[in-house]
Amino acid sequence: MTRIFSWHKRGIVGTKITALKVTMQHFEQRALAAFNRTGVPTTSGWTDLSRWRWETVRMPQQSFTFLPLSYAARPPRIVVVAPDDGARWVEWTAAALGRLSTVWGCSGSVVVPSSAVGHSAVARCLAGLNPDHVLAYNPSWATFDALNPGTADRLLAENKITDSAAAEHFMQMLRKEPWSGSPVHEAEAAADQLRSALATNKRENLIQCSHLFDDDNARELTPLATVAGTSLLGVPRNIVTTAEALAYAMHVGIEEFAFDGQITVKDWREAALCGTESPLLSQLHPGAPDGCTMLRSHEAGLCVPISRALRSRERVAVLGDQPEDFALAEVLRQFRGSVTWIPWNDPGLSDMWLFTGRVSERLLVTSASLSVEETQQRIDARWEKRPVRQIEPAVEEPPFEVVAPSEIDLGHPFIVVLKDAWEQPRSLPVTVEPDGSLQAALSLAAEIPRGLDPDRHRWQVTLTAANHPLPPLAALGSSAVIATDQNPWETFVRAADGGITYWSHRFDFVPSGASLAGSLASPKLAWPGIKRILQVAASADGIEILPSPAGKRAAITEGLLGSRAALEALAVGPGWPLLRRFLPDAAPNGCPEGSWWKLKSAVVLSWEAVAAHDDPGWELAVRREQIDQWTSQSVLRRGLILGCGHCPILEFYPLAEISQNYRCRRCGGDNQLTNERWKPAAHEPRWFYDLHPAVLELVMNDGDVPLLATQHLRNQFGMRQALVCEEFELLRDGNPFVEMDFALATTEDLWLGEAKSNDSLGDSPKARRREAGKLMEGCALVGAAGLILATTKAEWSDTTVEALKFEIAGRRKAGKAVPKVSLLTGLGTSPHLARLTI
Repeated sequence: MTRIFSWHKRGIVGTKITALKVTMQHFEQRALAAFNRTGVPTTSGWTDLSRWRWETVRMPQQSFTFLPLSYAARPPRIVVVAPDDGARWVEWTAAALGRLSTVWGCSGSVVVPSSAVGHSAVARCLAGLNPDHVLAYNPSWATFDALNPGTADRLLAENKITDSAAAEHFMQMLRKEPWSGSPVHEAEAAADQLRSALATNKRENLIQCSHLFDDDNARELTPLATVAGTSLLGVPRNIVTTAEALAYAMHVGIEEFAFDGQITVKDWREAALCGTESPLLSQLHPGAPDGCTMLRSHEAGLCVPISRALRSRERVAVLGDQPEDFALAEVLRQFRGSVTWIPWNDPGLSDMWLFTGRVSERLLVTSASLSVEETQQRIDARWEKRPVRQIEPAVEEPPFEVVAPSEIDLGHPFIVVLKDAWEQPRSLPVTVEPDGSLQAALSLAAEIPRGLDPDRHRWQVTLTAANHPLPPLAALGSSAVIATDQNPWETFVRAADGGITYWSHRFDFVPSGASLAGSLASPKLAWPGIKRILQVAASADGIEILPSPAGKRAAITEGLLGSRAALEALAVGPGWPLLRRFLPDAAPNGCPEGSWWKLKSAVVLSWEAVAAHDDPGWELAVRREQIDQWTSQSVLRRGLILGCGHCPILEFYPLAEISQNYRCRRCGGDNQLTNERWKPAAHEPRWFYDLHPAVLELVMNDGDVPLLATQHLRNQFGMRQALVCEEFELLRDGNPFVEMDFALATTEDLWLGEAKSNDSLGDSPKARRREAGKLMEGCALVGAAGLILATTKAEWSDTTVEALKFEIAGRRKAGKAVPKVSLLTGLGTSPHLARLTI
């Protein structure tokens, strides 16, 4: 709303003020109240007209825009923590996988044995998966009886139930009753531990869903059978008793179906290596009708897997027969797609499916339980005894590479979405807050995705904004991504998938017989800016974040230019060397006489000095346009060099302060704008330009180095729409302990960076290690996944690289979080970005 009004009191006529995005009634009440008290229009009680006019022009304004969104509906991502009693962990895991296979979304969900939850390789993958739920599997007595035959009969005998009708009733009750043994309690504890570390669907201490029972609970989770349009097939649970059988079942799913036949170990191994291409499932269901689908296929749930990047053609094989090896393979399937778990050590004919001979599909071999050396020995032995060999060349190059689990790229995981409800454009009106955060002015209308029924089905809604990504940080829970006036208990909301996700249905009070609008969730959302993201993430550990002096200068300059992109373009373009001519220690090299003046307050240049600046590639016409643009943006001020007739001062006066009469800044004497006052002496005064003080200090303190870094990074794949924050300090107990030169937020990660014009983090080994440790600790405190060290030099010094590796090794040994470290070199000349490897 815009309103223009005038005052007609004390000679103030026609003074127009425009108030944008302000409640006009409130503004007018304050202004009229002040007018009645003082007789002068004001919003703050000031009576000086010039100050009043400055204040009203600079009233804080809240801009209004429309945020383009991408809408997707998807099944929930679930991590099921299976009980693990040690020797029989395979059967317990198979029981949990069988239960998960009946839930919509099982193709994008995982089962993890409780003993593997704390393994570092598994924990890293689970953090990247960003699940909606972490559930402890609580089997029924019927499941326990299937794993331990005779348990139910023993209970009947202990309770002395001999009547057949009473026994049947007892057995029916027993089949539904959850079994609570020590393995279940351990699974619950592991699930609680994992849930506390991940950003699952919760609000404060209220968890939406914590257990997966054998009985369906359609209130939170949707049965797969209610969505699927075809018959579903899986491996019968009663025959999944070995690691080889589980290695195949993880691909296709497990169903409650009694199979009386026998499957040989050889057949299980071949099926595990072939995965979904194996014909074994058809052999297990010889009478199945045409058109059946596998339980864990995406097609069964009417879904498709999508990714924001081109998928790597590298396959992954996980060696080892321990629970953590299964868990690693199970979770990696959500990142790499083609993953094989090989829990046996004997080479065989089935290895022909492992070494396909297709060069385009190189094999990465890893293990959670084996060292890299042990893994190398095992895969080498398989290669030496491979069943199929090429005639030419005589010596074949091994088509595999052994890597540690930490070296496998987890970027751009699959997102399993409803095939008819993804990448759908939406738009929301939002207000832009001073820190760059966005507050939705309206709720997005609730809608029912095609193929789903709101009475029987539950889904997740995901909204992503291409120009405002959100990293999936655990700290960005409900309170960080809902509007200030939103009911926090309407549904479960959190940051995920590079945007915001929320549960489809209302969680607060829903009366019986409520309409569709009354039962589906429609929250008002907020997209926090990167400064708020950092503050929320740091506050979880009691850390405070404040802009540094350099950050304040960069923020002021960005405000003058209009955007971070324009500020980065300034650092990269030909204008930055010109701005350096305004520095106090700059020399007037090449400037025509009288075009460059060093005054007490500033260095000023005329157009002649600008035109004489040595840059043949910068045409004068373009240069002229740039000067005019900077002047209109207040980066430069146009004015005159004037003296005083009462004192010897010579000073720059901007155009806004110039009239025929002017007052000396030093002595206050009145002067007339005449020939003897302006410099240089000429018939008419010459225009000069001075540089905004904040921009001057930014240039003086090499403020272009972090700008060059973020400009290069934002041209890399996955970072083009990254949110950027200027330099800031992290304070612990009110005391600064580390300073960061920039931060970037992408759809997947939060990155912090240090930018230098030299090639070292310190002057001594101790100083370098201390600085490296502070930078990595700063990343850990805000949940940043990576640290970028940028320099204008061609390389970082060897001593600095050694200090980084020393600190990384120390943090790993101490069990502390270690960020991914990347080195960015050659800023301003030939920038090169590379991951630091150890």
